[in-house]
Amino acid sequence: MHRHVKWRLWQARWFRVWVLMVSTALGMAVVFEATGNQAVVPAAIFYGAAAGPVAMLVATHDRTGVGERVPPASLLSTFLFGGGVALMLAGLFDASLIKDEHGPQILAVGFIEESAKLLVPLGIALTGQYLTKGGGVALGLACATGFAVLESMSYGYTALKAGGLVQAEGTLLVRGLTTPFSHLAWTGFACAVAFGVWERHGRVVWTAAVFGGWLLAAVLHSANDSLLSIGSLPAWRWALYLIVAAISYSLFHRATRGLRPYEVGLPA
Repeated sequence: MHRHVKWRLWQARWFRVWVLMVSTALGMAVVFEATGNQAVVPAAIFYGAAAGPVAMLVATHDRTGVGERVPPASLLSTFLFGGGVALMLAGLFDASLIKDEHGPQILAVGFIEESAKLLVPLGIALTGQYLTKGGGVALGLACATGFAVLESMSYGYTALKAGGLVQAEGTLLVRGLTTPFSHLAWTGFACAVAFGVWERHGRVVWTAAVFGGWLLAAVLHSANDSLLSIGSLPAWRWALYLIVAAISYSLFHRATRGLRPYEVGLPA
């Protein structure tokens, strides 16, 4: 039974992607430790930061087929520039408005970052393109992935300076394991709600459901960050963190469970 479960896990495409990317990151770290060649350091940080988000994308696409709803060039642009713009704006407002990350101001993080990550998907929606729930989830996940990878890379470089590349990879591995319960889940949920409404109306409209989806994502994001900002978490706060994580993923999964991959071989 145990062997059967392990084999089924290896059959999952997302798991193989995650293992290969983590292995590549660790291999880069081994090369650096053995040779001192710093040329491999950026690649080690990138693969470590991207492993979790990319695995989450693959798992979601295999379950829902959202990657088929938007052309690859548009998804790549949203990943590169949407994620970059979101991080740039979040970095600006986080630094301007949050002076003490251990104080109550940390509760603003979710509202800032979820707004920043939705900016590019909203801009695309306003052009009238990809106004379907599947298209919106694809755009939201692409933008959130860009944001998550870039943000994790910053944590990786901070850990690199403090304790070396091995410590940096450990930090990135832990962050990657939280991916299904954080940035991609929050933004994916908000986009599923908003684009689902816009698909029914045929245009961008502002309804209580659209606002409520963004608000719930922002509240969960802020709750997550506020719990993690506490230096030493007592048991009850760890329990709260796990509850927030479970709610985050459950909402995303529920909001996207009606989406299915296109049937191969059937006429369009």
